[in-house]
Amino acid sequence: MVCRPEAFLFDLDNTLYPPGSGLLEAGDALITAFIAERLELSHSEADALRIRLWRQYGATSYGLKVERGIPLREFYQGSIERLSPEDYLSPDPRVAAMLADLEARKCVFTNSTARYARGVLEALGIRQHLDSIFDIGFAGGIPKPQLQPYERVLAALDCPARQVALLDDTEANLEPAAELGMITIKLGEPPQADRHLHLRALYDLPGLLGSV
Repeated sequence: MVCRPEAFLFDLDNTLYPPGSGLLEAGDALITAFIAERLELSHSEADALRIRLWRQYGATSYGLKVERGIPLREFYQGSIERLSPEDYLSPDPRVAAMLADLEARKCVFTNSTARYARGVLEALGIRQHLDSIFDIGFAGGIPKPQLQPYERVLAALDCPARQVALLDDTEANLEPAAELGMITIKLGEPPQADRHLHLRALYDLPGLLGSV
């Protein structure tokens, strides 16, 4: 039996808004352009490097820092922080109502920056419903799914792991949370691991909680 969470951690991209908006793809294009200019690579070389670093390290930003010594601030200022999320996103009243009624702490847990996250939340019309943003800076530049960000978030929440729920569209990001004892919820396509709960649409979260 899953206990009622005292805190919810929401991934940002493709979790608090559905895939298909074009925002994530626009961000990837800016990242590729940044890499191409910064490292003097062709577009195809830069895009291949972006993808490899993301897969290997969990975030392209961290991979560039480790392998090429590029500071995180330079990377984000030159890429995703140049986006205007309102050009891609619009409010979903069902999500806003669900968050407003959810009686627990509600936080964003993202591999992006707080500045980018605030822009996304403003565009979605839900910033007032989120209590905190745990971003890549809070994690010391270390992204999910490495363990350290999860441990830092749990320490900041000062809450037992079993009373914290993480919602994420990427199953790999749920694994460390599950190992720590958190409630893990895969959004979108069903998870491969049985230990993760499954949620097709974010606004259906109350129904999922009522069924477990």
